Amino acid sequence: MVELQKKYQIGSRRFGIINWVGTYSLFKKEVLRFITVSGQTLLGPILTSILFLTVISLALGDQKADVLGVPYIKFLASGLIMMQVIQQSFAHSSSSLMMGKMMGTITDIVHSPLSSSEIVFAITFASAARGLLIASASTLLFIFFIDLTIQNLFLWFIYLFLGGLIMGSLGIIIGLYADKFDQMSTVTNFIIVPLSFFKWYFL
Repeated sequence: MVELQKKYQIGSRRFGIINWVGTYSLFKKEVLRFITVSGQTLLGPILTSILFLTVISLALGDQKADVLGVPYIKFLASGLIMMQVIQQSFAHSSSSLMMGKMMGTITDIVHSPLSSSEIVFAITFASAARGLLIASASTLLFIFFIDLTIQNLFLWFIYLFLGGLIMGSLGIIIGLYADKFDQMSTVTNFIIVPLSFFKWYFL
């Protein structure tokens, strides 16, 4: 009995305060997950933004008025960029946890030598990275087509990054709460999408 107790002693943590290698590995895994299907996770939202911009511009025609001195088309483009960051950051973290629970692969994360804060850190930063990639590509396209200008690159990055982090964190909460995709879709359709349209989009 004494030998068994010595054999199965709980090991001490050997990674310091933060397991940087494990956190980076999980972050890299999450980034590769959405890059592997980039046609769905990156190109799709970018094309959606372009279609929104084109359809709304054509529908309003010459009736577009300036918004606080800013041409309406530029005001609209900025809102579309932020809208995609909000929706895609939330979608990444929530779907990552939901797919892990459905496929049983979440046990690999639970049993890994990572604390809960390290797991949240990795997934939320990967969500923000997805949002920033979409925002960067959309911004470049809008600069080319409508002469959109960035007045302050630092504020542009901060707003998009923080928005991605917040929505990525909310996605983790919903991913842990939901037991099936129907519940997650309900939150997405009745909370996230309306917020992205009626709050950040028109502010």
